[in-house]
Amino acid sequence: MTGDLIDPLIGLAFVAGIPGYFVLQSWTLKRFRGGWRIAASIPLIGAVGTIGWSLFALSEDSNLWPLTFVLFASPAAFYLLVVAALRRFAAADAD
Repeated sequence: MTGDLIDPLIGLAFVAGIPGYFVLQSWTLKRFRGGWRIAASIPLIGAVGTIGWSLFALSEDSNLWPLTFVLFASPAAFYLLVVAALRRFAAADAD
């Protein structure tokens, strides 16, 4: 019974991670300063690489061309959420 619910939730997390990554990446780069911005910029290294690979795979007519970015986006979005939470908690401790 629980497996019936977990599989669609994992799929939803991966699908929602794609637009979520783009939103979180632009939001964190716009709002964060200093070391927090550097921490939020780290996923850009992987994003550039996976987007480049996906475009290359698309040019080679691969039907799996978006797979690398799909698998990258959710963990990157989760990472950005963790960085934002840590920043929030660090700001709360400073008060």
